Amino acid sequence: MNPIAAPQAALAQQQSLQSVQNLSLRAASQDQESLREVCQEFESLFVKMMLDSMRDTLADEGGLIPKNSGEKLFEDELYGEYAKSMSRTANLGIADMMYNQLSTPAYTAHVDITG
Repeated sequence: MNPIAAPQAALAQQQSLQSVQNLSLRAASQDQESLREVCQEFESLFVKMMLDSMRDTLADEGGLIPKNSGEKLFEDELYGEYAKSMSRTANLGIADMMYNQLSTPAYTAHVDITG
């Protein structure tokens, strides 16, 4: 693995974990509309992680001009927008399943986000 890419991958993983933790805190609220939004954002985050994993399997482009950090950042943001678009239009069903599961009274009575 590229010694420069390893810290970037660790940072991306840490940011994803923080995003999931923030979403779980927002999901604990009793507002059904915000719960639906959180489920949609989680699906988008899941798709982004999947796209990042797929992109990591590609070989380095050994072209004449290597990508600079700005291009890599733009590409990461672009893939984030792709993920949001895919989760809205592809009807993957992850957000719907999560919303149905989390909105049931039995689950909301026993949710514990501290542990």
